[in-house]
Amino acid sequence: MRHNANDLRRAEQVDACWSRIGVGGNRSCPKLAEAVHCRNCSVFSAAGQQLFDRQAPPEYLDQWTRQLAELDRAAVDEARSLLVFRVGAEWLSLDIGSVIEVAQPRRIHRVPHRTDRLLLGLANIRGELQLCISLRELLGIDPGAGDSPASTPAAGSRERLLVVERDHQRWVFPVDEVEGVHRVALSAMENLPQTVEKSPKYYTEAIFSLGDKPVGVLSVTRVFPTLERTVQ
Repeated sequence: MRHNANDLRRAEQVDACWSRIGVGGNRSCPKLAEAVHCRNCSVFSAAGQQLFDRQAPPEYLDQWTRQLAELDRAAVDEARSLLVFRVGAEWLSLDIGSVIEVAQPRRIHRVPHRTDRLLLGLANIRGELQLCISLRELLGIDPGAGDSPASTPAAGSRERLLVVERDHQRWVFPVDEVEGVHRVALSAMENLPQTVEKSPKYYTEAIFSLGDKPVGVLSVTRVFPTLERTVQ
């Protein structure tokens, strides 16, 4: 960094005694006995204050202006990591922090007197039975192929089970296809207006484009509380 002439003249007037007779020199300074270290000495403090009081060169201000502008752009480009998947004809996504596992399809075991179009039954995930929920039914997606994956999926099938968790409660969602994880800038998302609770759009907080596909971002603060109330 370059300094102006006044700064250089002031710097020349500073007696850097700490490097000659202080802790950085031969330690012959009589003030060391009381101060112990040069940083506790008033001469050292005065020299430091003189450094802070100097006039900032023009390029210093320009540099910080550029850096602050870059921080503003970084805030605008803040992003979310989302797992993108398909249910029927709808492309949806969830924050990757809510997704525990993407599992292969397997048999869904019915729950006597509880299984219905929303609660499909129980899925065995790594030796633990988890509640299996139809996102198709919850979101009001047009019916197509069945939600329950076949016990022996066809070769090349893209069906998967999403194992998700919120507040230590796990759920399993059958989906027709998992596209992958994408980091999406917040600036690329379009917020959706508030809707009534029974509307499918109520569970979607934003939408973004992935290629030519519109992808809805599911709201974990709306989806999971609804499921908890439903299965209680």
